[in-house]
Amino acid sequence: MPNYLIIILIILGFILLLSLLNFFISIHPPRYITPITPKDLGLEYKPVSFITEDNILIKGWFIPNNKTDKVIIVTHGYPFDKGNIMQATYFLAENFNLLYFDFRYFGESQGKYTSVGYHEKKDLEAAVSFMKEKNFNKIGALGFSLGAATILMTNSPDIKAIVADSSYADIDKMMKRSYFIFPSFTKMPFVWLTKIYTFLFLRIRTSQISPLKEIPKINVPVLLIHGEQDSQIPVENSKILYELSNKNSTQLWLIPGDHGTSIQHPEYQEKIIQFFEKNL
Repeated sequence: MPNYLIIILIILGFILLLSLLNFFISIHPPRYITPITPKDLGLEYKPVSFITEDNILIKGWFIPNNKTDKVIIVTHGYPFDKGNIMQATYFLAENFNLLYFDFRYFGESQGKYTSVGYHEKKDLEAAVSFMKEKNFNKIGALGFSLGAATILMTNSPDIKAIVADSSYADIDKMMKRSYFIFPSFTKMPFVWLTKIYTFLFLRIRTSQISPLKEIPKINVPVLLIHGEQDSQIPVENSKILYELSNKNSTQLWLIPGDHGTSIQHPEYQEKIIQFFEKNL
């Protein structure tokens, strides 16, 4: 066999194997269980669980507040769990009932893999149904990263106000970014193969995982938040989402800092409380 054919086969094998490895790591990242509960933060809570429409057991925490009939569903980022985000958001417990839950595969919930937002919509819909069964009708949602994107893509008619912190706009764009070590067009074979693997193994078209396509349909109040120096999900994602949103009901708040650091802004807590109080 000519040497040039051997080189071509080696390059093709490298592309196939690397893209396949990256795909499986992406849908099976390490699972984290944050060693903290609401009780550690001085909050009474009830462990809860509910079943999704595709029969996945989702586990969570409900933190009651008898002074209000408003509830905020809080969703975590990738690849973490409800405890990871609770420490940054439990300030809401003073004004609202709170529901935290682990997306499928993550934390204490069941699930064989994460679909990075696509099937997670079912998890959020199950959480909303769970709250409605408890006679909560004033429902808001606060999500970070994956959780923010999932809330936007779900566009539940029962969620009356949304805070989306550091959402991605489109998973195809994020896939390209995951191969950042490769210059320009050389990353495209990896992206194309990842799309093929996603369809072959998960029966999902990556074009279906896109808050960008759903946000023009959202008419409830939305607060988009993003760090201007975000190194994981660039700020352009929220800027694009805002451009396609309903400007009468959507706000964009850009904060100096990297991914996940917006919670350190001195106005963060007050702004979110006021947003939910006004719109629920």
